Amino acid sequence: MFRFGKRTGWGTTLDYLIGIPEFATAFKQVDMPPWTYTTGYDLRGEIALLWGVLRAATKYEGLLLFTGRGRFKPEVLAVFLLSFLPRRWRPTIVFCGEAWEPNSEWRAVIDRIIVRFVDRAISCYALLSEDETRLFPLIWGIDPAKVCFVPYMYSLTKEEMQGYVEPGAYVFAGGNSFRDYEPLVEAARMMPEQHFVFATRKLKGHPNLPRNVQAGQVPTDEYVRLLRGARVVVVPLRMGTYRASGQQTYLNAMALKKPVIVSDALGVRSYVRHGENGLVVCATPESYVEALRWTLDPRNASDVDRMIESAYQDIVQRFNPEHHARTLISIMQTLFEGSTLGRQMSCSSGEVRHDPHGYSPTPE
Repeated sequence: MFRFGKRTGWGTTLDYLIGIPEFATAFKQVDMPPWTYTTGYDLRGEIALLWGVLRAATKYEGLLLFTGRGRFKPEVLAVFLLSFLPRRWRPTIVFCGEAWEPNSEWRAVIDRIIVRFVDRAISCYALLSEDETRLFPLIWGIDPAKVCFVPYMYSLTKEEMQGYVEPGAYVFAGGNSFRDYEPLVEAARMMPEQHFVFATRKLKGHPNLPRNVQAGQVPTDEYVRLLRGARVVVVPLRMGTYRASGQQTYLNAMALKKPVIVSDALGVRSYVRHGENGLVVCATPESYVEALRWTLDPRNASDVDRMIESAYQDIVQRFNPEHHARTLISIMQTLFEGSTLGRQMSCSSGEVRHDPHGYSPTPE
């Protein structure tokens, strides 16, 4: 039963930040069902999360919610329902996470109806790349002043960050969301002398994997172990999408001081500066081969080490849990002070610089 009385404080479903003391002081975690990496939420879990958000809306004056959790996006659906309430009964709501990838056919019509009503109840969309902040208002008809860029973070624990990190003897690629492994498989075929390890379910049942490729879904702890043991980390993102993906993998690799090669997909250049802190390629087999051969060539060791150190400094200064949490707290404070968000909350100049160290392969 809902009781719309006096609401106080802020609630959140961004449980991955509750371990940050400053964040835990500002936010209380909304009641959420347990989630596992291997299974995610089942239908009962998604309904429970939707119910938890609706109940939280009666308790807190501010809600910070995740944009993309679950198959049916229960947090989005909860806000859709809340949008029908009078404004005085609704909390101030901020969505944080990836932009929504548009569907097609009849699902696109339903999505647009839902977003139209959801937007009535949203005060700010905190998205994880500058590309998304530009495209999101155009795609969904949302006021650009409600959209801002919040840099994401590495997700490794202190224990996973500590200790000796092996230099590695294999090329690692992992993840399932918005990945395209086929060009990288062909690149591996062109480099038979190099061992590749792909931690993904996307290649299950692949009819023609090269002998030098090991592929399969792995548990979270094994994923981290493989990441720690890699010589190079490649993130083969799908091109032509309308939302960013893969940040967690390449930021974790940067935090472990691994050289990263990422396809030039949407959102990547908010984090990876080609030739400075990683390599950005155009996602053809030839571009992967060229970047890998350059990275693995001992003659380029000093330039590779320079990129690795630059990437690590980015992690220390910007792409870390504390910075991510403080930016979100600042957004909530700004909203409750009655200020205009606009683009002022963006934490990056958007400047893109290229190749100061003479790296020859280009992503174009």
